Amino acid sequence: MRLALLALLTVVLVLPARAGPGDIEPAPGNRVIGDGVIVPGQRIGSIRLTMTLPQMIEAVGPVYKREEFKAEKILLYEWRAEGIWISLDLESNRIRVVSAFGANSKYRTDKRVALLDHFSKAEKIYGQSYRRWEFREDKIVLIRYPVLGLQFGLVNDPAQRLLLGRIFQIGIFQPGDLPPARQP
Repeated sequence: MRLALLALLTVVLVLPARAGPGDIEPAPGNRVIGDGVIVPGQRIGSIRLTMTLPQMIEAVGPVYKREEFKAEKILLYEWRAEGIWISLDLESNRIRVVSAFGANSKYRTDKRVALLDHFSKAEKIYGQSYRRWEFREDKIVLIRYPVLGLQFGLVNDPAQRLLLGRIFQIGIFQPGDLPPARQP
């Protein structure tokens, strides 16, 4: 997780677009993969954790962006229009986390927790058996439910009062302990 991710969210959700004809990029999550349902530890829409990376790429479409974070040992694939991130461990080349991000409420868990919902809704549904990491510099909080294989990324910027505590990312991973790529 980096400041760039939060900056991306802020730009998408708060600032007006200032692009000329031909310069317009699709907003995150305009399109939804499959039915958009997020099943912890299993799938986001038609993307399943049991798939290989090539199968996931085929399910989502041409890669919008591929970025390597050497310090965190992460390889990140991003489909901006679909609001999807796929994170791989750079050393093992294994899928770490598949995430939906942005402001498209069509992405929602099988228990109806959607992007931009306040985390209190997720906590009421999934309980308090989670691990929490606060990344003060990036102004985000990462919440993981290890037993379920479910994570939430929350806005943690008091200057963004309307977004504070809201979910900007919902991810799935193989159930079990998965520490963040970088410690706070």
